[in-house]
Amino acid sequence: MDVLGKKLFHELEMMRRESGRMLRHLAFGRMPPFEGGSPWRPAADVYETGAEVLAYLDVAGVDPGSLSVMAEGGRLRVSGRRELPPQPELVCVHQLELEFGPFERLLPLPPSVDVSRISSRYQQGLLVIVMPKRTQPEKVRIQVLS
Repeated sequence: MDVLGKKLFHELEMMRRESGRMLRHLAFGRMPPFEGGSPWRPAADVYETGAEVLAYLDVAGVDPGSLSVMAEGGRLRVSGRRELPPQPELVCVHQLELEFGPFERLLPLPPSVDVSRISSRYQQGLLVIVMPKRTQPEKVRIQVLS
């Protein structure tokens, strides 16, 4: 079997596994996230002031202990997990919009941010990330050596 055939076979096998897993979970009243798919992305607002950049992420229902904020490679990586609350025995599902399971959000870090001073806090369902800007002296006299 050539490389293309192996890749196609692998993809079909993954689809078979995922469809079986989804059918097994239908009894719980909610489709599980695809294992091979992307995690969900919480909504984010990013603002800049004269002294800092502020990011607000909608993480309502997420245990703050599951949150991770990491600055790497010019990006801010925010990840965590929102657990599905215990469900009563369901008779009928009318609407499903909320996302559960692992999530990840990547935000670009402006070059003016001082990465060593970034802080975050969980406040009323929002993750607030404060990214202070680097402080730069206005003028510096450079001595000329001879």
